[in-house]
Amino acid sequence: MKRILIPLLIVLPLAVMLPLPLSAQNTITDELIIDQIERIMEDSEEEVDYTELIESYWAVCENKVNINDEDELSQLIELHLISVFTVEKISEYRKEFGNFQMFEEVAFVEGMDEMTLSILKPLICFDRPDRKGKIKFKDVAKRGRNQLWFQAERCLNEKAGYSPVDDSVLLANPNKKYLGSPEKLLFRYNFKYGDRIEAGFVMEKDAGEKDMLDFVSFHFLIRDWRFVKTLALGDYQLAFGQGVTMGSGAAFTAEGGSLMRKGKKLRASKSANETRYLRGAAATFNYKWFDLTVFYSDKAVDANVSVQDSLGEPLSVTSLQQTGLHRTYGELIDRHAIRLRLIGGNLSFRLSNFQIGYTVHQSQLSCELIPDPRLYNTFYFRGNSLVNQGVDFYYVMKKLAVYGEAAISGNGAPAALVGATIQPAGYIDFTVLYRYYDKKYQNFYSNAFAAGSGTRNERGLYLSTSMTFAPRWQLIATADFPQYDWIKTTAYAPSRSQSYSIRLTHQINDKSLFVLNLRYKDKEKNGPGDNVYMRQLIHERKWSLRFHITYPVGEAFLLKNSVEYDFSLSYLIYQDIQYKPDGGPFSLAFRYTLFDSPEGMIYAYENDILDAFSTGGLSHKGIRIYLLVKAKILKKLSVNAKIGTTVYSDIDEIGSGLELIEGNVKTDAKLQLIWKI
Repeated sequence: MKRILIPLLIVLPLAVMLPLPLSAQNTITDELIIDQIERIMEDSEEEVDYTELIESYWAVCENKVNINDEDELSQLIELHLISVFTVEKISEYRKEFGNFQMFEEVAFVEGMDEMTLSILKPLICFDRPDRKGKIKFKDVAKRGRNQLWFQAERCLNEKAGYSPVDDSVLLANPNKKYLGSPEKLLFRYNFKYGDRIEAGFVMEKDAGEKDMLDFVSFHFLIRDWRFVKTLALGDYQLAFGQGVTMGSGAAFTAEGGSLMRKGKKLRASKSANETRYLRGAAATFNYKWFDLTVFYSDKAVDANVSVQDSLGEPLSVTSLQQTGLHRTYGELIDRHAIRLRLIGGNLSFRLSNFQIGYTVHQSQLSCELIPDPRLYNTFYFRGNSLVNQGVDFYYVMKKLAVYGEAAISGNGAPAALVGATIQPAGYIDFTVLYRYYDKKYQNFYSNAFAAGSGTRNERGLYLSTSMTFAPRWQLIATADFPQYDWIKTTAYAPSRSQSYSIRLTHQINDKSLFVLNLRYKDKEKNGPGDNVYMRQLIHERKWSLRFHITYPVGEAFLLKNSVEYDFSLSYLIYQDIQYKPDGGPFSLAFRYTLFDSPEGMIYAYENDILDAFSTGGLSHKGIRIYLLVKAKILKKLSVNAKIGTTVYSDIDEIGSGLELIEGNVKTDAKLQLIWKI
């Protein structure tokens, strides 16, 4: 108990001493984003860093989108906060009555409901003067905004990887110990001039890594500069169409509503994600109805080297590593082992509500990629050069949106997606989406909608309906039927699954939200047995029910209650208490969680320091407590701190291998400083 209370007693006095106000909270919008993150984590079949998605959301919160600019407003479609029909109706209103001048006008848009109004209110502005006219150096220097970030976090328990090891043991097994300290450190600088110019860099060291500059990233982006629509130098992200041919970053999915993607094609990469970025230069040129984007990337990537020449240069690798971790001797050898080059372009034609585009790119590895022979990777890419190309389109009418993309990889394998959303009345819509990703389809940069991991070996039909049957009430029902024509690591035979979801949401007021979600999933997976050739598939069926309510108590307190019950006798219950006085000196967020999950994980998003991603994947049985403090100690200096403790009641060791912690208590801490100039 002392190990829990002492860290909390250190943080609480700090919270009381901090003296300046924080920004207002976007309760409803926050809850919708949190729900998406939790659901993505539950459905994902692989470990993915979703920090980039959180940063995309916070970027919109901090730099409001101009409701009078359709391209900017489309960012909210990409986050699945509003529908394509809402954007279309806003555009129709502007054509008839002119640009919006105040928020009260938005309520007069046809079909605008109270929940959408609550989402839009904290996220929109009505003009952006810095998007007009020439860029002048004196204006950039005077009105530009600078931010400096420093972030440190670590587990306060000793892990096996940091314990002393005899030299003789380490010589025989160099991967027996982490090479660096247990702290994870991040330093970031960012400059913004409105929405026209972005520049900055990121430096990061993960826990266990020795090099303080293990990852260094730089970005520069300028918009609407002479004849260039967007120019990016350094690290950047690309997204065209529905992500089948090109989607370099992570992407939100959604329950209900259109799954059509219609966001920015080229944007700066500002996160510390060490794999999902491009490095080089890209530019978008605009002429009337045409956009031409050309891009080039050349970056070092981690890889598992299998064959080297006499000088130690790689001749072939078995896989490309995606973790970005370089903590042990083995991981350090794989660091930046080969280079991955990308060159390509996208040409799109857009006229009113219709767009069609063509994308082509070539990926070139500096040596051969030859995966170890396994049944599941029979059709994985082999070689050092891969060409991908595809055609995408969308067409949005008043009550109908259709969209899709068809692509082909260098081996001739196809991948396609087509979807349609119809809104017969303002209070209801229906979506149908079909995707077919051939088992032989190969692409290093693809993030299209899929139930499995990766855009390959999947075909399926997705159905959903969203209904606002009363003011502030919404019902969403979904069904998905994916099939896999080839084996996977979790299913050594062709398999299929089905999932259903019914979600009821009630916005009680601007700060109160009630959610009830019933989900069912039936997935075929490997049964018991060691012989993969005789292994039989079994059905894994899972029913889960989630109840969540957010409500204020007085002017300063916000409470959240959440219960998730899995009918396999797993559960998670938590109580949030958030204190954020209007114009007060600081904010606090406290959570107490009870959980019992004998098999698998139960996910619950946690409030965290700004721009950080934290979702607790909790297993076994126990409790988790955390306290988060956010405040400003000076006019331009913010301090965020978090400490959390998990106590297990059914195990006496946590983790395994180098991550092993002896005992049943795990404590983690984070500290963040943000200086805005």
